[in-house]
Amino acid sequence: MPNQDAASIAWIGSIQLFFTTIGCLPGGVLLDRGYLKSIIAVGTFLEVLGLSLTSFFKSYWAVLLSQGVCMGIGSGLLALIPVAILAMFFEKKRMLATGLASTGASVAGIAYTLSMRSLFTSVGFAWSVRILALVILLTNAIAFAVMRLQLQYGSKGSNFGFHHFKDLPYTVFVGAFTLFVASSFVPFFFIQEYAIQVGVGKDMAFNLLSIMNAANIFGRFVPNFIADRYGGVNTLLPLSVACIVTMCMLPLAQTLHSLIAISIVYGFLSGGVIIIPGPTITDLSPSTAEMGVRLGLAYLVASFGGLLGNPLTGQIKGGGRDAVQNFNGVWFCAAAVMSVGVVALVATRWLKLGSPFAVGRV
Repeated sequence: MPNQDAASIAWIGSIQLFFTTIGCLPGGVLLDRGYLKSIIAVGTFLEVLGLSLTSFFKSYWAVLLSQGVCMGIGSGLLALIPVAILAMFFEKKRMLATGLASTGASVAGIAYTLSMRSLFTSVGFAWSVRILALVILLTNAIAFAVMRLQLQYGSKGSNFGFHHFKDLPYTVFVGAFTLFVASSFVPFFFIQEYAIQVGVGKDMAFNLLSIMNAANIFGRFVPNFIADRYGGVNTLLPLSVACIVTMCMLPLAQTLHSLIAISIVYGFLSGGVIIIPGPTITDLSPSTAEMGVRLGLAYLVASFGGLLGNPLTGQIKGGGRDAVQNFNGVWFCAAAVMSVGVVALVATRWLKLGSPFAVGRV
C-alpha cells in the first residue's frame, strides 16, 4: 500500500493489537469455564482466515478488516492461554515459567520476520502470507493436541463481573499495564522508519527490528527470574524507569552502531515490561478460579492503550528534513506515558504494603 503513510499503516497494527488484547476477556471467561480446546480451535480458525483474506486483498480497508480485526480477534482468544495455563501448574516459579514460555513469541518474531522477507522476494506477498497461515495452522494444531487444564479447573465457572475492579491494587496495576501497552511498543513500530530517515540502509533498518526481538528473548526470562523472588511490581519499577531513559536517549542514536546498541538495550528491557504484567495479575488474584476473568478484564482495559498508543504518537511525528527532530516527539511522548505508568506502580506498592517505601514482595 504505497499510497498510505506510516501513521495510516500503524493503525492496522494498532487495531490488531487492540482486538488481540480485548479478545482476552472472552478468552479468559471461557477458559475459566473449561473450554480450552474450543478457544484454540476458534482462535486458530480466525487467525488463518484473517491471513488468508489478507493475501487476496489489496485495498487499505480490506486489509485493516482482515488482518487488524479478524486476525486480531483470533490472536486475542489465544493470547491469554499460555499465561493462564502456566499459572495453574506453577506457583513458586510462575514468573520464570511464563517468561521462558513467552520467549517463543520473540523467537517467532525473528523467524517470521526473516523468513517472510525472504519469501516476499521469492514467491511474492500473497503466497508468503498463505505459507505463514499454514505454519500457524500446523503449530496451533500441536497446541490443540497437547495442552490441557488442571482436572478441577473450570468445573464451576468464573465469577464474571466488573466488581473485580473494587480491588484497588488490582485496578491501579491494570492502569499501569494499560500505559505500558500504549508506550512500550512505540520503538518497535517506528525504529525502522527512524533509521532510514537518519541515513541507515533499508536492509539494515529492517534488521533492527529482528535485533530488538532477539534481545527481547533474554528480557523475557532474566527479569522474570528476579520477579519470582522480589515480585512483579518490584521488578517492573526499575525496568520501566530504564526503558524511559533508553527512549529519551533515542534522539542521540544517529548512526548504525548506536542504533544497534540502543535496539539491543531497549529490546532487553522491554521484554520484562511486556511479559511481567500477566503473571503479576495472577499473583494479585485472590484465587486460581478467577485468574482467567481477571486477566481478561485487565487485557480489555489495556486494549485501549494498544489501540491509541502507536497511532497517536505517530501523529506527533514531524515532516521536516531533520529526522531526529521529526521523531523527538514520538520518543518523548512514549517516555512520558510510561512515566505515568511508573507512578501507578508506586501507587500499587503503596496500596499493597501501606507505604511506597515499605519492604515486601509485590
